[in-house]
Amino acid sequence: MNSDHSQPNGLKQKLVHEGRRLMMIFLYFAIFFLVFRTYTRLILSQYEIDYFEDGLTILKALVLAKIVLTAEALRFGERFREHPLIIPTLYSTLVFCAFALVFEVLQHLIVGICRGKSPSEVISEVLDKGWPHLAGMILVVFVAFLPFFAFRETERALGEGRLKELFIKRGSKTSVE
Repeated sequence: MNSDHSQPNGLKQKLVHEGRRLMMIFLYFAIFFLVFRTYTRLILSQYEIDYFEDGLTILKALVLAKIVLTAEALRFGERFREHPLIIPTLYSTLVFCAFALVFEVLQHLIVGICRGKSPSEVISEVLDKGWPHLAGMILVVFVAFLPFFAFRETERALGEGRLKELFIKRGSKTSVE
């Protein structure tokens, strides 16, 4: 890729590569969050409570996927690269849980404003009775992010493509070179 002959295709190749990475991250988050939303809907249906927010869930997964890629492009968390993998894994998990919390609050604000409430009313409502929902959501997001970032850090340590090769290719060598 460093040769002059690959330069014209460099941008296209990079866009395709980044697009694939974005899609894989998005699919992981979307599947996890949609499964959790489905579980929530099933529990609430037992009490005849109608609940349907899949569109917002998919949008949130896409936004979080883009944030992960942007953070990686900005070399987010590189200062922990010399530490054992658990350190950058936990760091990334906690920081992205904070991002998810911000997006959840923004989601409440946007939905509240669309329903005719003022931002202060929405914030007051979230603080008064919505904080258990936010705490539960952060716990779920933490559980989703922990293996995600553990695999990302393992992939970084092994070299790009190596973890995928170990998981997917039949008869791949298990020793790390």
